[in-house]
Formats: sequence, structure tokens, C-alpha cells
Amino acid sequence: MSEFFIKQAFAEAIDLQKNHKYDEAKKLYEKILKRDSKDANARHLIALIYMAEGNFNEAKKNIEIAIDQAPDQPIFHSNYGALLHSMGNHKEAVVALEKSIKLDDKLFQSYYSLGIAYSDLNQNEKAVEAYHKALDVNNKSAAAHNNLANLLSNTNNPEAEYHYKKLVELEPTEVYPRLNMANYYIKRDQFNEAISSLNELVDMGIATKEVFNSLGVSYKGLNDTKNAISMFEEAIKIDKDFVLANENLKLLKNDS
Repeated sequence: MSEFFIKQAFAEAIDLQKNHKYDEAKKLYEKILKRDSKDANARHLIALIYMAEGNFNEAKKNIEIAIDQAPDQPIFHSNYGALLHSMGNHKEAVVALEKSIKLDDKLFQSYYSLGIAYSDLNQNEKAVEAYHKALDVNNKSAAAHNNLANLLSNTNNPEAEYHYKKLVELEPTEVYPRLNMANYYIKRDQFNEAISSLNELVDMGIATKEVFNSLGVSYKGLNDTKNAISMFEEAIKIDKDFVLANENLKLLKNDS
């Protein structure tokens, strides 16, 4: 296989990989590795396929070979960290991700994955720091804003509101940004703000059972029993077995 055909094979394999045609992509990477077993890029990319397929042991074996062959590639260490996290090895994941950041302190995915790993280790201050650094690199990551806002909300940190608002700006037609922001407001007894956020979803026609349940909680917080009952009932119309709404409705009727 000439250099020209290797480049062609790489381009084709990457395209197949992007389109989730993993078996075909693996065959091409295997051809490349048969010609040159020390091709770290091919080894790394085939590891990502195994990772996407949930075959973590094969992914780990291949990405460790890639790192041995090219130890100064930050993306290898970053993806290795993400893999270790997926395998439940959170402390080892942190080590790999920190290594990646030492090699490239502008790699968004390393900071983002580090935030997840620290959060799972209940090291929330370090998780918050990692998400802040991730957003320094890419302030348009909805996932990073959401995760950071949720962490800050857990400690009632008012900075959470900024990140929820940014999340709504980035994902204006999704339910979860406004719902998460509303639940943050509910925690702070800002019931009118919660209702305003949730009613935007109702007006857009995308309200879920969780949205109506949170509306019910908000109206209950304002001592508006009539509207609270109505909202819990709307949630139950969507899912009659929705435990939270059923329990809230039962408690409210017992109290009234």
C-alpha cells in the first residue's frame, strides 16, 4: 500500500467512522496497521471505534499501544482519560486527562472530561474549576454550561443563573435548559421566575410531564392551590404513572 493509498484509506476510514460504519472503517485501519503496525494514528482511531461500540477492553488495549508509540499526542491521553472514566476508573482518568492538559492546555474536551471525572469523585470544587477552564476554551458548549450550572446550583451559588441563561441562549428550542433553570429558581423560592421560564416551554408546545410538575411545585410555592392542582393533573395526563406528580397531587389535596 503506497503513501497515496494510505492517505486515501485514512480519509475513507475516517468518513466511514463519522457515519458509524464501524466494521468497514475497522477493516481499513487494520489494512493500514498491517502495513505499518507502528501507525499510532490508525491505532488510536480504531480504539475510538471499539470505544463507541462499548468494547472497552479492546479500546484500552489499542489506545495504550498508540500512547506508547506517540506519548506526546495530547488527544490520545484525552481520549484515554474519557475511556478510563467510562470504565469506572475515575482516578486513573484524572491522571490521563491532566497529562493531556500538560501537553495542550487549550484542549476543550480534556477539561470537560476532567470536570465529569472530578464530579464523579465528589471533588466538586475541582470539577467547577475544570468546567470554568473548559468554557474559557469554548464558551459555546451547552453541555459544559449545563454541568457547571448544576454543580453550582447544588451549593446555591448564584453564578448558576448565568450559566442556565447561557444554556437557554445556546439551546433555545430544547426543554432541559429552561427546566433546569426553573428548578434552580424553585430551590431559591423564586417561584415567579420559575413559572415564567416554564411557561415559555408551554407556549412553544414542548412542555413535558416534568415541566408541568415543576409548574405545579411553583404554584404551590405561591400558595396558588388551584393552578398547582391543574399543573399536576396535566403532568398525569401525559403519564398516569408519573410517581412524582401523583404524590405531589395527593399531598396537595390532603392539605387543602
